[in-house]
Amino acid sequence: MARFAAASFAVAMGITGALSAARAADLPAYKTPPLPPPIIDPWTGFYFGAHSGYGWGQKTFLDNFPTPDLALDARPSVSGGLAGLQAGYNYQFNWLLVGVEGDFSWSGVENSSFSCFSFGNQDCTAHPEWFATATGHIGAVWGPFSIYGKGGAALVEDSYTDVATCHGSQPHGSGGIPAVCGDPFSANDTRIGWTAGGGIEYQISHNWSVWGEYDYMNFGGRSVPFTDGANGFFTEEIHQNINLVKVGVNYRFNGFDTSPTGMLADAAAPDVNSTDEGPTHVIAFTGVDVAKLSFDAYAGGMVAPFKDLDTSGFRLYILGDGGWYKYFDSAGNGIKGVQLSGDFLGGYAFEGDNYSLNFLGGFNAENDTLSQPDPTNKVVGTELGIKVRTDDWYNPTDRTLLHTEAEFSSAFLTYYGTGSFGYDFLNDSIFVGPMIGTLGDERYTQLRAGLSITGIKFKNVQVDLSGGYANDSVVGPGGFGKVEVSTSF
Repeated sequence: MARFAAASFAVAMGITGALSAARAADLPAYKTPPLPPPIIDPWTGFYFGAHSGYGWGQKTFLDNFPTPDLALDARPSVSGGLAGLQAGYNYQFNWLLVGVEGDFSWSGVENSSFSCFSFGNQDCTAHPEWFATATGHIGAVWGPFSIYGKGGAALVEDSYTDVATCHGSQPHGSGGIPAVCGDPFSANDTRIGWTAGGGIEYQISHNWSVWGEYDYMNFGGRSVPFTDGANGFFTEEIHQNINLVKVGVNYRFNGFDTSPTGMLADAAAPDVNSTDEGPTHVIAFTGVDVAKLSFDAYAGGMVAPFKDLDTSGFRLYILGDGGWYKYFDSAGNGIKGVQLSGDFLGGYAFEGDNYSLNFLGGFNAENDTLSQPDPTNKVVGTELGIKVRTDDWYNPTDRTLLHTEAEFSSAFLTYYGTGSFGYDFLNDSIFVGPMIGTLGDERYTQLRAGLSITGIKFKNVQVDLSGGYANDSVVGPGGFGKVEVSTSF
């Protein structure tokens, strides 16, 4: 399954920049228009960013199988680090600030070993794999400072394991329920709850801010089914609450500082050689990738925060990805997996008249959950990783395009690489040609070969297509197809 196949947007930006420069070279120079007026309400606008932090909480295990007597079986604490992404919108009314926000955190909050039942010396684990929230917030602004409160809905994905070690003097059964010694049970539970909290934020520049906050999450109680992947089954009622402390950084889409001393004053001046579209600082993209027994969807963006995308400089890259896949174990059991991942990378881009080269590095996280236990599959749970990425395009001539992309993450040893050649048959900046690629992780390896079409334009929206043959080490040969849509502003 293609988890990190979000590269063709860089090709699109490179083609657009090269063609724009060629056209602009023949245009007469004109007087630079005056700078736009400064923004009155610097907190108003869309933003996105990344965060990290620490979480702790408690889970309460109550007996409800086979008779719901609600006797206390365990009350473990969980704790650990977390990291994630957030995006939202603020609107400033004088000193009053209101907004909405969504965030997603990959979680290392867990308890990796605790005694959970009164017979069979059973050992359990509990791990909230990720948290997500959709909240509204309201606050007050004093210059570059904002203090706010927030509240709304919260979502959590929990994983649990239980195995009866049958060591020690505990009985091997209770109430007619035997402890199945050495047989591992597991459970996954996604539940919705509520959250409330607050924090403080400080604008370190016109477009950048840093923040810190505390959030309380309550997910109530729910009956959770445990299974050993065969005929073993029981349920347990589990209650939980979580506390989070987070710090983060936001990039704000609220224009550029036009004051004479502003750090971005130079970037605000229009480019006399630009096309009608003008200089762009952000490219946003989304797409889907379908292969044999897998489906993947992603969305993200590339930001040039200090210069435009056609000029060499710093780049910020953010990506969110989710997918579904299925495979069969050695016993022929169909196992379904759900994957979620995210990237937050920074780096440098080298831009020329007919080339673009990006080098990026940073952090990413991935969470995989399975429909039933599979001891042969190492890609389970949450891993935080270091990720590196490079992509480049090159136009040897006006009608040819070469593109390569490669990335690697230490989370589950995930990798992706592709290369393509395109020719503009119709002289309309649409490049068609062959492509090859490979992707995989600790679970699978997939090889691809097919055809790519890059540069289908609908005003300021571009569509790129690819498809062909794929050979997967787990599910065998089949086909693949990918559609990506991007736009710049």
